[in-house]
Amino acid sequence: MINLKNNTVLKSSTIVRLLIAVLFFSSVVNFVGCDKKEDTPDFKAEFSFEYLDDNNVKFENQSTGEYYWIIWDFGNGTGDTTDNKNKTYNVYYPQASDYNVTLKLTNYTGQKTEVSKEVNISTNDASITLSFTSEVDNDDPNIVHLTNTTQGEYQSFKWLYRDSEFENEMQHTAYFPLAGIHDIELLVTKDGQELSLKQSVNISQDDPNYNQDLIWSDEFNYTGLPDPTFWNMETGGGGWGNNELQYYTDREDNAKVENGVLTITAREESFGGRDYTSARITTQNKFDFQYGKIEARIKLPYGKGLWPAFWMLGANFSTTGWPACGEIDIMELVGGGTNDKTCHSTLHWQGSGHESYGQSYVLTSGIFADDFHVFTVEWDDQKITSYVDGIQYFVMDITASFLSEFHNDFFIIMNVAVGGAWPGWPNDSTVFPQTMQVDYVRVYQYSK
Repeated sequence: MINLKNNTVLKSSTIVRLLIAVLFFSSVVNFVGCDKKEDTPDFKAEFSFEYLDDNNVKFENQSTGEYYWIIWDFGNGTGDTTDNKNKTYNVYYPQASDYNVTLKLTNYTGQKTEVSKEVNISTNDASITLSFTSEVDNDDPNIVHLTNTTQGEYQSFKWLYRDSEFENEMQHTAYFPLAGIHDIELLVTKDGQELSLKQSVNISQDDPNYNQDLIWSDEFNYTGLPDPTFWNMETGGGGWGNNELQYYTDREDNAKVENGVLTITAREESFGGRDYTSARITTQNKFDFQYGKIEARIKLPYGKGLWPAFWMLGANFSTTGWPACGEIDIMELVGGGTNDKTCHSTLHWQGSGHESYGQSYVLTSGIFADDFHVFTVEWDDQKITSYVDGIQYFVMDITASFLSEFHNDFFIIMNVAVGGAWPGWPNDSTVFPQTMQVDYVRVYQYSK
């Protein structure tokens, strides 16, 4: 609940105070009811499947309601992400096993729902068995040795990783310059049909010899307000399009750099007709870029109603508007309870309306307010990938024509919102002031 003790209108009489409290509580209930993460989705994930033969299964989407993004995981290392609701799939399962197949849906507000079913394959396909080995080099942790061990007759094959293809090399040396979990796919062609097998490999460190060109950074090695040659300080209330409660100021009370750290502070105080203050800084018209690696080391706030974010908007935002400009959410957290250990990375774009797709990362222990963590996005002309402390948890292919937003320049935003349609409102458990501390922000572009 919002603290109303400073509202002088309420001091006139006990009756007026009680009436306003009732009306206020009712409005809060109605407002929180539109929380996009807590509402019951008005759509249902469902699919059917039929066995075409011993090793081939047909899948058909039968979901109902309003949704925009579909993710298939066929349980055999293959899948698809699409907005085509009528697309069907003939999936090949060469080996006898039980396969868990999952269909996930996302609607335009970011709500998700899913359904899983088990496919039972009882017979090995005697004609071909896909397999390969992957071994990280003992002396060079950025090298992986691949061997195609597929059994049976096929016409050709290729390795797919890092947006590259390598054809018909039975033994292949793969190079992964950056730490993280990376996918390797073996694609075998038999009688015109492509059969796929995927594995993941964990690369423990960045290659120190890989040329990472630092093109922009703020290390916050100064004192005072954020450097105006890098950052704009946006000001004002009005909800910022999300029914947020704070007033963004340009005061050091809300954004101050000292001791090598930028601290954005959300406070409970009356200012500009709002009950909370905070800060929002951007590089709009001062720095933008297309493709690269962007990361920041951040210690986050906690508590119900807190909404810190490290994100980007298309540089054409002022002319095309949102979501046509595109949005890349590198990190968002909506605080309170178990949410304090969960962060989100999400993409937003125009499509046939406002469409989005994202994933979440959950700490195995503690919350994000306990310590600093490194939040990273790697972005090229093929995909956008998100990491926490070098652990990959989100990737999206951006080669589809309807995702053209993500091939333009973007600028950087950092802020702490209070309240809003996603986190809801602060309550009696929320402690103020709350801070987001930023050690650095860095942007790299790679020379290959």
